[in-house]
Amino acid sequence: MGCLTRIGCGAVLLVGGAVGYWLYGDRLPSVLSRAASGAAETVTDVAARTSERLDSQDGARIVAEEEARRRARREARDRALGWVSVNADAPALGKGVPDPLAPLRRKNGPAYVSLEARDVAQVLAPLLAQLPPSASTAEVAFDKDQVLLRTDVALRDFTGVGALGTLIGKALEGEDTLFLAGSIEPVRPGLAQFRVRELRLRGLDLPPRIIPALVGSLKRQAVRAGVAIDTLPITADALPLPLPRAVSDARVVNGKLTLYRNVPGATP
Repeated sequence: MGCLTRIGCGAVLLVGGAVGYWLYGDRLPSVLSRAASGAAETVTDVAARTSERLDSQDGARIVAEEEARRRARREARDRALGWVSVNADAPALGKGVPDPLAPLRRKNGPAYVSLEARDVAQVLAPLLAQLPPSASTAEVAFDKDQVLLRTDVALRDFTGVGALGTLIGKALEGEDTLFLAGSIEPVRPGLAQFRVRELRLRGLDLPPRIIPALVGSLKRQAVRAGVAIDTLPITADALPLPLPRAVSDARVVNGKLTLYRNVPGATP
């Protein structure tokens, strides 16, 4: 019986591991690592609360110090990434706003320009227009070759995506931070796409398998709001990024958005 019990437990672990890999793929180790980190913080919080029950003054001090350390770590990480607030209604160029693409518009301008997050509001405006209706502003940062995007949203924006959306809508109510991370890839001259590699809600990394469904929900909402993206040739897990006429290609390189000059008559 003990052997059968061990075999049964082994089968359960094997099936559980297979399901986890199907959902998260090669991101499973990093997801488990974040889960372990979260568990460690939970254990610390429980220890602090236990201490507080034993000694109210010392316990309160421990809780306050631990929260201050966590806040300091988050703020240091955010400063290092250089998060910048942007929105879909970025001021028009020429109205007291410097044009970061001016070098590309010159006849003998450079082949490309590289912009930091604070300079890309006008370029990313079409992407930000596809965020959920409840997202009034967003923050953008670049990390190596990825774009990071976060915004506060009403979780009801994700309901109605079939059975999956209904389940999420019932399980997650209220407002929370939507976090997206991914790469910008060229599609054709004048069009790039933001391929979402990570999507986080309620602090939970959602499995890669369901990212296309949630990204599809964002695109359908954008189309209903009048954003003309429904006929653009992009992948299921991506949001389209139409590029200004002066730009033929865009991608994130070394923590900056690199925009390549559109040369009329060049072969795509």
